[in-house]
Amino acid sequence: MKIFLIDPPHHLFPGLRMWAPSFGLLSIASLLNLKGYDVKICDATTFNHPWGDLIKQLKEEKPDLVGITCQSTCMSPEAIKTAEIVRELLPSSFIILGGTHATMMAKEVLKTKGKPDLIVMGEGELTFIEIAKLLTEGDRISVFEIPGIAYLKEGKFNLNHARKLIEDLDTLPMPSYHLINMDAEAYYWHGMGKRAFGISTSRGCGDRCAYCSETAFWDGHWRGRSGQAVVEEIKFLNKRYNKSLFIINENSFNWNRKRVEEFLEFLGKSGLKIDFWFQSRVKDIIRDKDLMPEFKRLGLYEVMLGIESINPKVLDHYNKRQNLEMAEEAIAILKKNRIMVMTNVMFGDEWDDENTLKAILKFVKKRGDFLVLTITTPLPGTLYYKECEAAGRIEEKDFSKYDFMHPIMPTKYLSRQEVAHLHQKALRSFYTQPKILLGAIYNRNPFKRMAYRLIMRYVWENATKRPWKQPNLESSPYYS
Repeated sequence: MKIFLIDPPHHLFPGLRMWAPSFGLLSIASLLNLKGYDVKICDATTFNHPWGDLIKQLKEEKPDLVGITCQSTCMSPEAIKTAEIVRELLPSSFIILGGTHATMMAKEVLKTKGKPDLIVMGEGELTFIEIAKLLTEGDRISVFEIPGIAYLKEGKFNLNHARKLIEDLDTLPMPSYHLINMDAEAYYWHGMGKRAFGISTSRGCGDRCAYCSETAFWDGHWRGRSGQAVVEEIKFLNKRYNKSLFIINENSFNWNRKRVEEFLEFLGKSGLKIDFWFQSRVKDIIRDKDLMPEFKRLGLYEVMLGIESINPKVLDHYNKRQNLEMAEEAIAILKKNRIMVMTNVMFGDEWDDENTLKAILKFVKKRGDFLVLTITTPLPGTLYYKECEAAGRIEEKDFSKYDFMHPIMPTKYLSRQEVAHLHQKALRSFYTQPKILLGAIYNRNPFKRMAYRLIMRYVWENATKRPWKQPNLESSPYYS
């Protein structure tokens, strides 16, 4: 049996032009490899002609089992389009969708034109292996009895009981990096060069932020690979693929103090000369302030800090258990250790107005090195979405716009158009500061120079009305 695991073609954000492989597909492929299955990963965003090349491979290789990842809401239209293409080209193939959005919106996704056979709900490795085994044995009936799936039968939605999570992630094999093109240009995090690469070391989050799809997907449960295992993967990527700058893709790398201490111990012993950055909660930086000098010594140069807001009413609405004083303390700890601060902020909550945006902008201008300003987005499956939907506040129904850059709903005080205008105005205000304009050339910190140059390029392209266009993405007649 031939298996295709597909991450569909996706639009890259033109400011960064970067992409990371699906860690879920890499992990599933590793287990399938161990079991002796013929498996191929199609990360179509890395193809020269994403849609055309994907269609060509499907026609030529005719996989029997196709797994499609539907990672996020804004990427769901491409995942659903891919399922439609597979169904049209290979009507007898067994089609599975999985990932965050597919899990959160299983009933709706199952009814789309591609008619996937089932949805893998939540964590995919063990469920997918069981499906592959039964299909190899020719038993299509028993597939629908296994835990951790959703499907339609005679038009009725069926949800089997949940599968237990894998508690020890160290039991999973190394991701199947050999099944993707590690030299693909899309994996070069633009401006950081070929040495940069994104990795994932944990799953979930134990916080209960109302807006977070990770909380909903993993039911507030956090698990992480051991510090030793993380260092072993970094070492492998360094020696095998010459990667030395790592972007750790998860909500809070330093969620667990014991794991962080082990990571630092094994990284120190490894002798690796790397640079890296990660995202963190404010409270975890405060807790780990004594570890920051060692983090810095071993290559940590930046932290994306989840500030979100400094307005108490907004923070309460987000169920974000922090305050202004905690944010100030966390930033001060990072600054003291000469670690750059990327302030992650959301704007567009029900209680936001122009004054709340001015206040947070003033705050981050004074303290942060970079600003990631996203628009508050109600993601399906979250408590935030359910509340907004019940209140009739959601105006934008096109899921491709749920990318945190398009306003989905008004606030009590601002229309969606006003939210969009103020969002762009705030970004211009932050990134036209003299320290940033001059810093692209004169800042002594090479990482700041690198980042500021990326920003200047993006600003220039938009100012001259010559924005970057992703090559060949829409070249397929199937794309609409």
